Amino acid sequence: MKRTLMTAAATALAVSLTAAGCQSSGDSGKGPIKVGSINGITGLFQTPEVPKAVKAVFDEVNAAGGINGRKLELISKDDAMDPSRSGQAARELIQSSGVVALAGSSSAVDCGLNRATYSKSKIVSVPAVGVDPACFTSPNIAPVNPGPYALTTAMLYYASETLKHDKVCMDYTVLPGSGGGIEDAIKQWETLTGKHLTHKNLAVGQGDPTRYLVADKNAGCQAVIYNAVVGPWFAQAKTQGMQKVDFILAANSYTDANAKVIPPDMSAYAGTEWQPYTDPTLPGNDRWAKLVEKNGIQKTAFSQGAVMAADVFVDVLKTIKGDITRESVTKAFKEMRPINYPMVGTPYVFGPGDKHNPIQGSRFVKADKGGWKVLPGGFTVPGKS
Repeated sequence: MKRTLMTAAATALAVSLTAAGCQSSGDSGKGPIKVGSINGITGLFQTPEVPKAVKAVFDEVNAAGGINGRKLELISKDDAMDPSRSGQAARELIQSSGVVALAGSSSAVDCGLNRATYSKSKIVSVPAVGVDPACFTSPNIAPVNPGPYALTTAMLYYASETLKHDKVCMDYTVLPGSGGGIEDAIKQWETLTGKHLTHKNLAVGQGDPTRYLVADKNAGCQAVIYNAVVGPWFAQAKTQGMQKVDFILAANSYTDANAKVIPPDMSAYAGTEWQPYTDPTLPGNDRWAKLVEKNGIQKTAFSQGAVMAADVFVDVLKTIKGDITRESVTKAFKEMRPINYPMVGTPYVFGPGDKHNPIQGSRFVKADKGGWKVLPGGFTVPGKS
């Protein structure tokens, strides 16, 4: 299965590169400003709320007169986490649709597959949700979230430096192609703290978690960094008598549903990439909450990223003098000034570099009485907090 995935990705990438060399430069400077987005609407990684939230921001801008009198038009493609579909989506957006940029993408395979296409086409992408390592190591891609790797470092840092644990362990389910990013995140934590993991398993399956938890218990883990299915994990952790262990969950586990299945006597934290969405009073959350409520969009952390990506994109477009074309949009992002956005820990800036991971830091919440309690202290930025 893994070999099939890699072969499909390689084939689609080769086609993308060939096609990218002969496509037009995109927008003519007239009519609607076409903006592309590649999202997981079906498949294993689903984020249907993301393009809805991006469109809600664009509709808001259009109702106020657009950008220099031109309306924003979002063209979203579902890649279903399929490499061939993702490559095709990028080619269609760039060649046929004539988009000036991509904003609000939320695909697990887009960045790694299409990074060369974006560079060859001289088009920028501002993902709402960056997933694989290529999202943060490409010249023409800059997500608005810290990403799973910066978040992993922050989670480890929180366990050892804030919670003061000496025996920190990790149980992760790693997506294909993401193992190197996780290992780099661990190394960064080791460099910052001089500490090492007591126990590590980066191949946690979706079945019975007993063997993983028994290994953690035998290793004497005081804190466990975890990113897979929540319900069965905590049910078995309780059976194993691990109530004194601090389990720190990745951002994908920070949902209302998960809070409800964590036993009240278990200690569970979650790292967030934006201000915790369960508290609408936090900086930046008021605007997001009102927007998604008005449009009937699900309140999730991913919809936060969608609103941020759209807001940042609009702000940069407003700085452009003259026609808004693919060339002028790319130039504007490469030369933009940092934007202080209240929902994240550091300013967002694209810039001229070969890699971009501008958003750093995580806030932490704790499971409490079937919900999530926002913990004090603001954003944890490893090495700076």
